[in-house]
Amino acid sequence: MSQKRIAVFGASGATGREVVRHALRAGLEVVAIDRSQPDEEDRLEGVTYRQADVLEDDLADAMEGCDAVISTLGVAFSPSNAMSPPPLYTKGTGNILDGMQRAGIDRIVVISAAFVADQPSLPKWFKLTVVPALHNILEQMKEMEASLEEAANLEWTAVRPAWLIEKPANGELLVDEEHLPQEAFRCRIGDLGAFMVDCVKNEKHVRAKPAVGAPEDEKFESPLALGEEFVGL
Repeated sequence: MSQKRIAVFGASGATGREVVRHALRAGLEVVAIDRSQPDEEDRLEGVTYRQADVLEDDLADAMEGCDAVISTLGVAFSPSNAMSPPPLYTKGTGNILDGMQRAGIDRIVVISAAFVADQPSLPKWFKLTVVPALHNILEQMKEMEASLEEAANLEWTAVRPAWLIEKPANGELLVDEEHLPQEAFRCRIGDLGAFMVDCVKNEKHVRAKPAVGAPEDEKFESPLALGEEFVGL
């Protein structure tokens, strides 16, 4: 293992917290980077916390001493974000790459989405309703992926999860290149976090776009489940 200390952007988010936990379990040192510092009682032992805004700040200092980066930056779905998403995937990731170059870091794993590409295994109702609603967000993800591919001397991985579900890892994640495995419609954030850490620790899926997901119970895969989750946003 060449990477020992990782910078995690978006560490306070649902997936970010999973990445931090799995990284600690894997024996990695973690620098958690967010726009604001967590309260003392919410901090994990062994984690270094640094404050930085990916859209505004110089990020090289925030990543000082790190060997790799995991970005869990994401845009939550809402009507306003669907119409005009904040540029986290584009400008935010670009600022991270600029900071990495100046900090001498060449390894990054980011979250994209399976839906940036046509996914033959997706249910038709999902393709006709949700994917069009995510168009502007997905376009930013496509631009982010393109910027990674164009970056010289960058060891990148763009993870393409299926429809995320806030559940802990169960170790049943299915992985394929760019396109979801059959029936892999949902992706547990716990498994996503563990997968991203594994990519960094064991140098997996370098310069690739692995698509990840797994089957879940019907109650978590139906149009009703989607509606309930959107109502809860």
